[in-house]
Amino acid sequence: MTRRQILIESMRSTLRDLARLLRPVSAGQALWRPAPDAWCIAEVVAHLAYVEPRYLARLRRVVAEDTPAVEYIDDPGGHDLARPLDEHLQEFVARREETVAFLRGLRQADWGRRLVHPVYGLGRLRDHVQIFVAHDNEHLEQIVQLREQLDIHPIPQGEDAALS
Repeated sequence: MTRRQILIESMRSTLRDLARLLRPVSAGQALWRPAPDAWCIAEVVAHLAYVEPRYLARLRRVVAEDTPAVEYIDDPGGHDLARPLDEHLQEFVARREETVAFLRGLRQADWGRRLVHPVYGLGRLRDHVQIFVAHDNEHLEQIVQLREQLDIHPIPQGEDAALS
């Protein structure tokens, strides 16, 4: 398997891994925070859905321009957590499938196209796909940790039913 194939498969596997991690999560659990300023599971998924189209726009720009200076992708937060967790997941899935389709359509030479990032400096498109895979893994681990904490601090039945 080539590095390109591995990266694309890693991006696709995030969809399977995320769906598996969220399958047993109730509405109350999705909104539980271990601390007032910490993210809940729903916020993590909303964040993934938010950054995905911005990331795809960056990749498209790298292919279209010669060594573009790209911006840091910042998430201002304030996601609509009144939306069900499944809506955030489905939004992310649709956006990720678009990114994967774009990556599959690239020529091998496109993976070597250069860009300048404000944090990472000069790099190649393939390096930034790797960085985004690491970003996925970081947030999947965040959800794993939140689920582990929920096992220790379960949501009371009444609260969960009220949020469903």
